[in-house]
Amino acid sequence: MVSIIIINFRQKNFLDKCVGSIYACFKSYPFEVIIINNSPEEKLSFDEDQFPGLRVYENQNKGFSQANNTGAKFAKGEYLLFLNADTEVCSDFLADLVDSFKEKDFGAAGLKLYNTDNTFQLSFWKENTFFNEIRNKEEENKFRNRNIVYMNEKEKEYLEIKKVDWVTGASLFIRKDIFESTGGFDEDYFLFYEDADLCKRISDKGLGIYFYPRSRIIHHKGENVNQDFQNDTYYYSKQSQLIYYK
Repeated sequence: MVSIIIINFRQKNFLDKCVGSIYACFKSYPFEVIIINNSPEEKLSFDEDQFPGLRVYENQNKGFSQANNTGAKFAKGEYLLFLNADTEVCSDFLADLVDSFKEKDFGAAGLKLYNTDNTFQLSFWKENTFFNEIRNKEEENKFRNRNIVYMNEKEKEYLEIKKVDWVTGASLFIRKDIFESTGGFDEDYFLFYEDADLCKRISDKGLGIYFYPRSRIIHHKGENVNQDFQNDTYYYSKQSQLIYYK
């Protein structure tokens, strides 16, 4: 079974669409959905008959890492799929995802994401070093500015499962035993860099980080329209960056 873990922080409208898309698409492999509600002022309610295997846990907001670790503790599945609330699943890839990594030195895998205009969304990067961060930012800017030629070339380069340095936590797939043995997400990170840090620790154990290209997930990047994220993003980004390099 795959335990799908979703964190809600003032994204109820996105969350409802995300959950609906999961149950509409995933038919090929057993799963459960665990929602950690980091904004208790939002009352979350889901019909048990319509969404079997879905559980909601109220949680004091201590950051993205802590919430995901909490979700993992409740997970019953052999595999964990961390999925952002502002995503929509558009295809049934779950069985293929599990099968694809049974024989690999699998540590973690990032899933293929698309922008709302159906263009390829960047979701993996080079290991964070001083010079690599400059390169990563340059590449992100090409995607942000919709350099379609570059985006298409990048997508064609990654049409097959391929090793990468680290992947976004917006759609991160991992075996539960590896997640636990690695220590899960480092809760010193409130927001940002926790995914890069986890991938680095997994890589240091000799396990591969992969990009999986056969999923179709729309990622709305809801933080761009959430005023709380806009106000706090820069602070958390720089705080987490310092923690990562330390």
